[in-house]
Amino acid sequence: MNSVATTINSPRFQRYLLWFGLAVLAAGAAVLVFTLVGGSDEKTQVNPDKGTLPAKSVPLRNGDGALITTYTQLDAQIRSAVTTFIGSAVAREHVGQSWSVVAPTLKAGYTRAQWKKADDLPVVPYPGVDTKHVRYHLDHASTKEILVEVGLAGKPGVSTRPVTFQLGLVPGKGGRWLVDYWMPRGAQPVPSGP
Repeated sequence: MNSVATTINSPRFQRYLLWFGLAVLAAGAAVLVFTLVGGSDEKTQVNPDKGTLPAKSVPLRNGDGALITTYTQLDAQIRSAVTTFIGSAVAREHVGQSWSVVAPTLKAGYTRAQWKKADDLPVVPYPGVDTKHVRYHLDHASTKEILVEVGLAGKPGVSTRPVTFQLGLVPGKGGRWLVDYWMPRGAQPVPSGP
């Protein structure tokens, strides 16, 4: 027991203990500084399931290079996808026409034949919609998503009240934009699927 006490009280052991403590303190400080200041750049973050994360979204510009701030400034393909979706899937008329303008996330679990039947689509219907008098307001447009507020009313003689919906589009393959969200304004989304 005396030799342990002598070793602990020796100046050499106490110097080693001091240097070891300082090394642990320096390593801890370096980790703290790296975590708080250095971190990692979004370009270098890796998602183990999908590889490198995509870059941040930027404001959307149309084919002419103009910054998009209104619905009418959206490219014709985007506006056509919206009108096709409303005139078919939402109106529940010729529903099969909407298949090509709907994102895979919205039609997940459906075959083209099931979608065409329109029995149980994950799209809130508005039968009798007056497609000639739809009102559009652009909420947000970036390279990752477009959000549009859509005001619908029924055709003359149809007893449906006007409703405002929110429609979301995402970029698809080949530079096309596809509808991936459709919900009455203020409604809570529900899981989709057959």
